[in-house]
Amino acid sequence: MGKESPDWEDMHETTLNKLDELSVHVHDEDGDGGVDDAAASSEDHDRDEQDDAASEDSDNGSDDDTVPWGQRALQLLAIRANSPISSINAYDWVRGHCIYVHREGQVQEEGMVDLVLIGPSSPLMAYGCFTLEVFTFITTASDSTKTGKEVHPIPITYEWDVCDGYDGDGEEPKEYTETFCQGSRGMFEITFLVIPSAIEANVEVRLKLKDLGSRSRAVYGKIKASSTDYGNKRVHLFSCERGRSWTVPSGSSSVVLPLSPSAIALPSLPYRRKLEFQLEVDLTVVTISDNQEEEKNLKFTGLNLSHKVRSQEREVDGDQVEVDVTWNRIVAM
Repeated sequence: MGKESPDWEDMHETTLNKLDELSVHVHDEDGDGGVDDAAASSEDHDRDEQDDAASEDSDNGSDDDTVPWGQRALQLLAIRANSPISSINAYDWVRGHCIYVHREGQVQEEGMVDLVLIGPSSPLMAYGCFTLEVFTFITTASDSTKTGKEVHPIPITYEWDVCDGYDGDGEEPKEYTETFCQGSRGMFEITFLVIPSAIEANVEVRLKLKDLGSRSRAVYGKIKASSTDYGNKRVHLFSCERGRSWTVPSGSSSVVLPLSPSAIALPSLPYRRKLEFQLEVDLTVVTISDNQEEEKNLKFTGLNLSHKVRSQEREVDGDQVEVDVTWNRIVAM
């Protein structure tokens, strides 16, 4: 049986109280919580000098001139299961996200299998309670890998506090793995990175294909993001198998691929002075003409993106792949 759904209003109030406790209060020697005019003037003068120095660094192209401080975030790295999963929802202290959906015709192999996630749509916050809601298929007793269309009416709920025991103030981003067992409904494993100060990298991948008139085209393959902080894990941004290709809109020669997710969380100041990650692109463009199919592979590795290098472009025989990244502060909404 799954756990009862958490009381989100109480959780939200508790989390806000925790954040209030972390606020920095300046007290003078008399303990009245204020600062005198002379001290304030001195602080303003020091701040102006720091701003001038930062401006000079910006003019000189300092590595961290555009690196902002971030929010505490959780980056999903992998989810594995040994029983068929219908869908998974993730809830941080702000909102809920659908992060996995079983695809029609998909067959899960035996043993622990890596699930290809489709979310979250924006980075997950790492304040207070974090919950996973897992919907499983009803399986046959003779073969746990075969599923019908019936989904178990009660989801499995995993819930824990990502503040309690998951790093402390001033520590580096750290990877964790949690494993849960639900008897006949199988085993579930999640690997994630807790980042004390994170910023969002929003990725856009555009295909610029040669104009072939009215010929229809489709795209399949994978796009993965990696980072030193992700270890040996890769985050799938695009994943389509040959039989479920993405159809290019008719007559279009320049299209943006539907990435899901399109945003990842990366460590920012004070843990990293540079924002950077890599993309691996392995796409196949299928062109159909007169009932004949022609395939072209667009494969590139080591596409490095950073707060300095925000765009990369590669070309194969007139067809181009353009990658752009936008760096955004993670906002709790």
